[in-house]
Amino acid sequence: MSQPQPFEPRKVRVINDPEALKALGDPLRLRILHTVMREPRRAWSVKEIAALLEQPVTKLYHHVKLLEQVGLIVDVETRVVSGIVEHRYQSGQLSLQFDDALFGSPVTRDASIQQAATLVEESRDELVTYLSRPDADIDAVHLSRAYVRLTEDEARAVMAELERLVDGFAAHKDDATREGLPRTAMLFLVHPQAG
Repeated sequence: MSQPQPFEPRKVRVINDPEALKALGDPLRLRILHTVMREPRRAWSVKEIAALLEQPVTKLYHHVKLLEQVGLIVDVETRVVSGIVEHRYQSGQLSLQFDDALFGSPVTRDASIQQAATLVEESRDELVTYLSRPDADIDAVHLSRAYVRLTEDEARAVMAELERLVDGFAAHKDDATREGLPRTAMLFLVHPQAG
């Protein structure tokens, strides 16, 4: 069997192809990927992922293989454990970014819309789960919504500022002094109002 190879995930994976977008279209695959991305330098077995997600191991094999086929996760180690071949996987990237062109292409438009909806729903579920905990720190949650009229230049400036913020936070991902800090989820959504 192969020995563990040092693997360094890429900083950002831009999702710009239909196969990767399709792989992310399934909520369970998205949960698997987010689990692995939480600790991107850890090598995970399917059994460990299944235990964390409270899913049967057999249910995850197909999903893990699909994520591996599009490079979202990487098989970094193969070994024999109690006579059974075990594969260990790492995230292929530290963060994901979706190419805006996916919404405009007839080939990827529907899948892109579904992916955006899945991300919003997942964020909603994470927020509800956190706020339902008896020890939830409501002061650590910020939620705001505004309806504004922006010129095209102003809208681009808002999105550029959000990207700058995210890039600034991502720059600290490898800072060992932050390992004990709780993880914070952020979803920024800027879109024109329909109708």
